[in-house]
Amino acid sequence: MTRRLASIAGWLLVGHGLWLTLFWGLLHVPESSVWMLSLSGLLTLTLVALGAVLHSGASASWQTGRPFGSALASGIRRAHVAVVAALIFGMVWWATGALLAWHAGVAGQIDAAYIARTGRSQTQWIHAGIFWLAMFIRWSVGLALAVSLLAVGVTAGLRALGSGAWIRAALAPRTWLTATFWFVLLVAIPWHLADRRPRGLSLSMEPWFVGAKLTLVAVAMAVGWALVLRAGHGKPNRT
Repeated sequence: MTRRLASIAGWLLVGHGLWLTLFWGLLHVPESSVWMLSLSGLLTLTLVALGAVLHSGASASWQTGRPFGSALASGIRRAHVAVVAALIFGMVWWATGALLAWHAGVAGQIDAAYIARTGRSQTQWIHAGIFWLAMFIRWSVGLALAVSLLAVGVTAGLRALGSGAWIRAALAPRTWLTATFWFVLLVAIPWHLADRRPRGLSLSMEPWFVGAKLTLVAVAMAVGWALVLRAGHGKPNRT
């Protein structure tokens, strides 16, 4: 499993580096003419296609009993499934965003109703609970749904959408707990720490520190994302 994890993390690390390079190029395209607008559209489509290929290939590479190269090529052919999985996650993101927007609009009414019924003014726990419920639905349930659909879809194609097996797999505690654990530990936390720097760092050492820090963050996130994708496949293989 260690060799395959290293291969998949390497695939994601290089692929995401290329993706970020293209995205940086897109941000610097001056949309001053029809040709530049066309170039922006082409780069956008390329980014979507590259992202789909990266994640479908990585997910398929966790299939048991298949050589890494064969599984990777099979996943790349099912890249369209990754687009659908991303849309599923996008729908969950939108739903949780709508929940938080609704909560922001009625927070005062919730406070007033709670105080009127109980006589207590400590309502922070209610709002914190709603926020963390939305985060759980988004980053635990939503992420598990996406990686489970991708894991089934890279083998069965889009007909997996109608089976419901990916939904049952995503809602199994093992799946969403594992996906959430690796996402928080190796993706969210490194991302949060990426802009930290120690006090008193000299100017001569700062470029070395920043380079080493960003390298470690990139490697940790690649490994973490590989393990999140593995969660959609259930039990890991041993190759």
